[in-house]
Amino acid sequence: MTKLITRFAPSPTGNLHVGSARTALLNFIISQQSNDSKFFLRIEDTDQQRSSSKFTENIVNGLKWLGIEWDDDIQIQSKRIKRHKEIANKLLENNSAYKCICSEEKLFKKREIIKKNKQSSKKICTDCKNNIEVQNLSEGFVVRIKLPNDGEITLKDKIQGNIVVNNKELDDFIILREDKTPTYMLSVVVDDNDLGVNLIIRGDDHLNNAFRQLYIYKFLNWNIPEYAHVPLIHGDDGSKLSKRHGAVDILDFKSDGYLKEAIINNLILLGWSPGNKNEIIQMEEIIKFFNIDKLSKSSSIFSYKKLNFFNNHYMRIENGLLEFNQYCEKNKILKILMEEDKDKLNKIFQVYKKDLVNFAELVKIANVYFDKSFKYNQNEKLGAEFKDFFNDFVNNISNIENWTRDEIQKSIENFIGIKNIKFPILGKPVRYLLINSFNGPSISDIFVILGKKDSIDRLNQYIDQS
Repeated sequence: MTKLITRFAPSPTGNLHVGSARTALLNFIISQQSNDSKFFLRIEDTDQQRSSSKFTENIVNGLKWLGIEWDDDIQIQSKRIKRHKEIANKLLENNSAYKCICSEEKLFKKREIIKKNKQSSKKICTDCKNNIEVQNLSEGFVVRIKLPNDGEITLKDKIQGNIVVNNKELDDFIILREDKTPTYMLSVVVDDNDLGVNLIIRGDDHLNNAFRQLYIYKFLNWNIPEYAHVPLIHGDDGSKLSKRHGAVDILDFKSDGYLKEAIINNLILLGWSPGNKNEIIQMEEIIKFFNIDKLSKSSSIFSYKKLNFFNNHYMRIENGLLEFNQYCEKNKILKILMEEDKDKLNKIFQVYKKDLVNFAELVKIANVYFDKSFKYNQNEKLGAEFKDFFNDFVNNISNIENWTRDEIQKSIENFIGIKNIKFPILGKPVRYLLINSFNGPSISDIFVILGKKDSIDRLNQYIDQS
């Protein structure tokens, strides 16, 4: 297999978003399909005003949590400005770029003309490149790439297919600002080339940039990488995924008690299928079967319902309890409860896990069982028939010596048989007395979680009020 060098290059202007995590995942998977392939992480922090170290930390921690590992040290783009400027000057020297002194007012007027379709070319500076006086300036200018106005350029994309753009549609974008700092459009190409990146997988919001950046490769006689522009992820309403759809920061999912396996399983199936009926697929299988060429060019919907399905699956498998205990160590409330009674907390998890969406749901559930001053809601009327046999029921379960689920279940079944009553007449009000809800797990499970003493004490509240 061809040695592939991929990269993930986020800007530290925000937290690690679901969409960005998907891009990182795809690059990582590709790099794992061959022993000699590489995957690099680059932090593109040239936007100094918006970049923040806290976002860099979030991105790095999010990737680590997902198990996405990179080769070598993290590359910091701002530390390579000298190299970027070197290339900008080289482009000037070989007449592939030019100095521009157009005022913002002049550029604004030219953009307005283009908007009104009074100029077919998107080039907003048409005078400076041929002005010898401007090209001899030593300061007070920006540097623009010099793109042809005639002809066309073709981008071969592994997902989007072959796309042709007329050169007149491309602007002579700035590669060096007036303060001599490089722009993203230049820096990203220089850094990719110097890393030897030969497959660029990124969001299709960068598709328009690709045509412009191709010329930098061409002007410098650098090897042009393959491209794969991935469709953006949308919410259930079809709009771009955002916070209004729910959590989008990867570490928010971690904090809420989602497992990384569920996140990865959900992300990889956005626009790709392993070709079998089973949607459950883990990293080893993904690396084995994934093919970037089979990724859909259409936008995908990030379904929280589907994510919850996957997360419930991974919580219920063999290591779910271990994952839960590790989560409790990071959750302030659950950590306190675990220190108080780990066995009880684990019993709660085991009983409720089949219906859980995430671990965080256990906080509210567990509080009911750990509440030392628990009182049932006396405004709820439990029925005359229940009241008639309730004392006998309490006496019956009080005589259980071996407080296990099987023994409790057997005792309850014998009791309803002797009394000749239907189970809901007993079960629903008993459940209510124990946890203040008519709905929930079996009362046998609730009895086991609470233990004999607390169970009897909660039932006796009803006797005391009768």
